[in-house]
Amino acid sequence: MIIGICGYPDAGKANLVERLIGALVRKGYRVSSVKHTPHHKSIDSEGKETWRHWKAGSDPVVFSSGIETAVIKHSETSADEVAERIVREHNPDVLVFQGFKDGSFQKVAFGKVAPRKGVVLTNPTLAQLVRHIETEVAFGRVLAELPGLDCGKCGFDCRGLAVEVMKGRRKPGACSEQSDLDVDILIDGKRIPAGRFVSSIVHKTVHGMLSGLRGYETGKGVEIRIAAARRRAKRRSGKG
Repeated sequence: MIIGICGYPDAGKANLVERLIGALVRKGYRVSSVKHTPHHKSIDSEGKETWRHWKAGSDPVVFSSGIETAVIKHSETSADEVAERIVREHNPDVLVFQGFKDGSFQKVAFGKVAPRKGVVLTNPTLAQLVRHIETEVAFGRVLAELPGLDCGKCGFDCRGLAVEVMKGRRKPGACSEQSDLDVDILIDGKRIPAGRFVSSIVHKTVHGMLSGLRGYETGKGVEIRIAAARRRAKRRSGKG
């Protein structure tokens, strides 16, 4: 679940985010966070070895020590791109953004701010915000169990069935396309819908294809990455 905390300076965002992260961690959630500033600031500085690496042409530059690792990318990155990378690489239960007013994720506004697209709560208490996030995380987990086909065989689309499950009126098993195989198909990092039949075909085909290769072991997870093919420019012949 991704949530953005936004508002004008001195609205109490930093204190709220700190308390929110602590409250969620104490409840057992894995939390990641992003702090955004509208100013042109850098954690790097002229003369440092990381800065010298960048000036020599490296981008990004990674600083690694015995206690932390920092990836320094010397260009602005959109909120959605940052969110996609963190979710893909770290898969937190909750990703908290502080300061971003843009982004396609839900936002919580603090202070006297004008209405903004995506704002789901305005000036909530910490308890209200935690309850909202817990509900959204639970909903996301139910939705992730469903294939995303929106076939309507259960009488609902997948989001509708997830709502019914959350209300206790249905169970995820009401979906006839739900596969018992742990198969995810992703295109550019985004999961695409796949029902029982497709999941079975992919599972059997991939494991059958790999069974004769050295290093393959039955029961081990398999990940295959295929880069997009680059089109070669056709040479044009001409006179003159």
